[in-house]
Amino acid sequence: MTLIEGDDDNAEPSNFRPGPGGVKEGIEAHMMRTRKQGSSFKVQWVKLPFRWIKLLREAKANGATYDLAHTILVENFRLEQMAAGEIILSEKVTGLPQASRRRATATLVKLNLIKVRRKIGRAPRVVDLY
Repeated sequence: MTLIEGDDDNAEPSNFRPGPGGVKEGIEAHMMRTRKQGSSFKVQWVKLPFRWIKLLREAKANGATYDLAHTILVENFRLEQMAAGEIILSEKVTGLPQASRRRATATLVKLNLIKVRRKIGRAPRVVDLY
């Protein structure tokens, strides 16, 4: 790699080690290691639609259903900000065990609050919010 004196933009990082494929692959590997993973976007608050409050109260929904409803609204707000796809209801996202998540999802679908797409062996995905 050719360095131009006084040009810090072209300087190699101090902890740079060339990979087995040479300098170019070493730089790419270094960039992959130092790239920030994930998003630093943190949701401070979200709107809870009155329709959701009313329907959940009338259905006498349990705590897992409320937790899932709140998680879906938070994830929906986050995805709107990032212009991303659909909400995946995995255990990692919801923090709920599979049985509770399945019951809560069924309750929200029955109340016509969400529309879900399911595939065998995959976590359900929220396609639409009502």
